[in-house]
Amino acid sequence: MSKSNFLYSLLTISILLVACKKDKTDKFEVLSLTEGEQRLAEANNNLTFSTFKELINAEPSSKNLMASPLSVSMALAMTSNGSNGNTLEGIRNAIQFKDFSEQDVNAYYQKIIKSLPGLDSKVQFNVANSIWYKNGFNVLPSFLSTNTTYFQAKSEALDFGNPNAKNTINSWVNEQTKGRIPTIVDQISSDMVMYLINAMYFKGNWKNQFDKSKTSKADFHLNSTSKIQTDFMSAEKMSLHVGMGQDNLIYELPYGNDIYSMVLVLPKQGVEVENVIENLNGVKWKSWMASLQKANMDIRLPKFKFSYEKKLNDVLTNMGMGNSFSDAADFSRINANGGLKISELKHKTFIEVNEEGTEAAAVTSVGVALTSLPQVAVIDRPFFFAIREKHTGLILFAGIVNNPTLSN
Repeated sequence: MSKSNFLYSLLTISILLVACKKDKTDKFEVLSLTEGEQRLAEANNNLTFSTFKELINAEPSSKNLMASPLSVSMALAMTSNGSNGNTLEGIRNAIQFKDFSEQDVNAYYQKIIKSLPGLDSKVQFNVANSIWYKNGFNVLPSFLSTNTTYFQAKSEALDFGNPNAKNTINSWVNEQTKGRIPTIVDQISSDMVMYLINAMYFKGNWKNQFDKSKTSKADFHLNSTSKIQTDFMSAEKMSLHVGMGQDNLIYELPYGNDIYSMVLVLPKQGVEVENVIENLNGVKWKSWMASLQKANMDIRLPKFKFSYEKKLNDVLTNMGMGNSFSDAADFSRINANGGLKISELKHKTFIEVNEEGTEAAAVTSVGVALTSLPQVAVIDRPFFFAIREKHTGLILFAGIVNNPTLSN
């Protein structure tokens, strides 16, 4: 039997909007996870670090990067509910879930999808999933019902031969991302039978906002020999959390009611951000986060706004998921006749950081004494960032800013 193509399409977004009315309510709660769920959250973070090691090797060193491995993991967990055998094993290994049962993973994401959006009334975080399949393609009811139950996935059959099918899917994407990512499907090929799409949207104001009148031009050092002028936000005696690793400084800036935060990892002079990421793992990350201490200090942070798009087939193949993209793939729990494979896994992101707020940030290193920290935090060279839920440590978005003036 010849193989048909099963297209799994991934969408994720992180964003800050400049104008935001203050919410009259001021409610927040702490996300509590069981021991098993906490290990799953840590597996999500390990996927973040593994993904960025692959992206660094796949992209020019001058390019800004951003991804939501949480979104990748969530979408692949949905997809794995339709897989079997080596295909299922490869997906679970790639997303760091090999030691957990399918029920554990599904229940974990059910809790995450339900809980994260309501944790902080001052932060907007939305998660949406959808499954679009070709009219006449027989999808096993169990596949749809499982993903509806645990991932709140909308499912709909469309006439893929009609140009309006693409518009319907893109309209859903545009709505879920508040217009920041208007499209994900460029063209529906004749052998395409299904799209799985995950969308994430984040908007949060800083707990302590920057004064726009203090934003000014300053040097950002691209490397040891070149620099550019860009807009830097400035604040004096800002309340934040700080730490230090062997080769980097760590700064954490909270959003809203201090449930979510952005972590900035700034390599020390002479250390490349790529080297920091290459040595980053879950143990280091936990150590850094545990060692952060409160401080009031001056800070200068560049404004930045950019989009990023990446086809992740090669990245995930390198992480052990190659079977899913091959003719040997087994997605017989989507359609009993099989003959399906992942054709393309597309990831799109957007981020904006300014005086009022932002989103995205990730970190790395081993905590040491804070006594030698500089009195002023100046983020004036390439850095790594990550947005996380603080209580569980779950990373939502992460990226690397090599040049704050680039838009894509």
